[in-house]
Amino acid sequence: MRIRAGIIVLGLCVLSGCGGSRSSSTGNLRFVQGSPDAPTLNLLVDGKSVAGNLGYMNATGYISVKDGSRHVEAVPVSGSSPVLDKSVSIAASGNQTLILTGPSTGAHSVLLTDGGTTAKTGDGYVRVVNASGNMGTADVYIVPAGTGIAGLSPTTANLAVNSDTGYQLVPLGAYEVFMTVPGTKNAFLDTGSINLPTGANQTVVGLDGLSGGGFAFTVLTDQ
Repeated sequence: MRIRAGIIVLGLCVLSGCGGSRSSSTGNLRFVQGSPDAPTLNLLVDGKSVAGNLGYMNATGYISVKDGSRHVEAVPVSGSSPVLDKSVSIAASGNQTLILTGPSTGAHSVLLTDGGTTAKTGDGYVRVVNASGNMGTADVYIVPAGTGIAGLSPTTANLAVNSDTGYQLVPLGAYEVFMTVPGTKNAFLDTGSINLPTGANQTVVGLDGLSGGGFAFTVLTDQ
């Protein structure tokens, strides 16, 4: 009987991990503060502060967090109500970017899965996100820097707000992104020259300008 009881206890220990730490999977989450009128923010995951003092257009690095459903909050440094309060599904071993968009009184968010591209010699990948509510739907062009867009078809037509183009294969070197009024060459935004290192993944985020005027962008290098 003692031997049998010992076997049962051993079996329970194997199942529950008696006397040892349980392994847990993690993923990487990056946050972009893309709400132009939001105050300076702290980022909390499951109630724990993981990044602080994030102003407009600021991005964190990739932050390792436990996989599964996580409670993510973007809370003003002043301590008032969260600008963003939502559950985010974190993929094990994945890299993801969460972008805060829109006005602080009715903020939205965009969750992107980063990377997953196939490396090609001398090329990289570029993805464009339309995170500008004032811009609205836009045509997107990704072209070699300085060439212009006359006579070209959009890389992605009619890109809606809070949507992205997916990764587009782009030759190594300098490229330029235009976001235009759909069906025209009238540019909402022209990024100018952006350098693309070989084998890199980059995300260009189109944003509203400060004080409701014009448009802005930020460039992220993705894992």
